[in-house]
Amino acid sequence: MDRREYPSRCGVCGAREVRLTTDPLPMEYREGTFAVEGFEYERCDACGEGFIDAAQMDAIQHAGVEAARAGLGRLSSCDIRDMRLSLKITQAVMESQLGVSAGTVGRWERGDELQTRMADNFMRVLGAHPELLTDAVGALARESRGPYRPRSREG
Repeated sequence: MDRREYPSRCGVCGAREVRLTTDPLPMEYREGTFAVEGFEYERCDACGEGFIDAAQMDAIQHAGVEAARAGLGRLSSCDIRDMRLSLKITQAVMESQLGVSAGTVGRWERGDELQTRMADNFMRVLGAHPELLTDAVGALARESRGPYRPRSREG
């Protein structure tokens, strides 16, 4: 945040009531609202409007996703990644197993997006019972070269 004098004028209501605060930010998801703490931002005491520096948005989003996961008892970003790696499958294979679109598992692992309760439950089942991975997908997952590396021309 640029350092200016407070209170300053609100761009929404015009009141000279904008102040710096570290009050928790409410993040709303389908399953509820969760408090995100640890960020400094501006808020108008007159109308309640909050003003967040664009440079903080990714960090606030990730903190919101992790707060929601903790509050809902969902797997964390690290838990999802560790479980997937322990199964020795790629993100694409996990997406295929869960029936979600391309890039979804990556967004969960980076903390960009909150997984649904159904996806969370299914990941837990797959982690506890890796034998449930389908044979065709499992065979692809065991191929170590990955889809982006050309096959070596040896022998």
